[in-house]
Amino acid sequence: MSQAAAAPTPKKSLMPMLVAAALAGGGGWYYARQHAPDPDAAPAVLPAQYHKLEPALVVNIDDAGSLRYLQAELQVMARDPKVFADLDAHAPAIRDALLSLFGRYPYADLMAPEGREKLRAEALEAIRAALPDAKAAASIEALYFTSFVMQ
Repeated sequence: MSQAAAAPTPKKSLMPMLVAAALAGGGGWYYARQHAPDPDAAPAVLPAQYHKLEPALVVNIDDAGSLRYLQAELQVMARDPKVFADLDAHAPAIRDALLSLFGRYPYADLMAPEGREKLRAEALEAIRAALPDAKAAASIEALYFTSFVMQ
């Protein structure tokens, strides 16, 4: 008999493979734990969405006894698109509030940028007040004049 055939083959130990598998699994668990989203973290902010209030508002404004006109196109900004359905459902109340507000402003106030900014802030509050759902009203973040023409 040959010496090579008589020698038993050495058994390979499974221990190094088990240690390597355990280390790989532990490393994977640690990595996943470090990069997992925090359940207590605030939800991601939705992108801004805009909704046009149609048709444009046209009101008479007073200029020391002279009659002038204001035409304004408005858009509201919110991040929850569900609020736009509320805006459409309550459009008559919103338009009435805005027409009343815009008609009270004198022409001279609207000529100054500060006057238009004050009108914008009051108009935003008027829109919020016209919505019966407080959560929907609070979700309206901004109001923009996309057209503002006086003659």
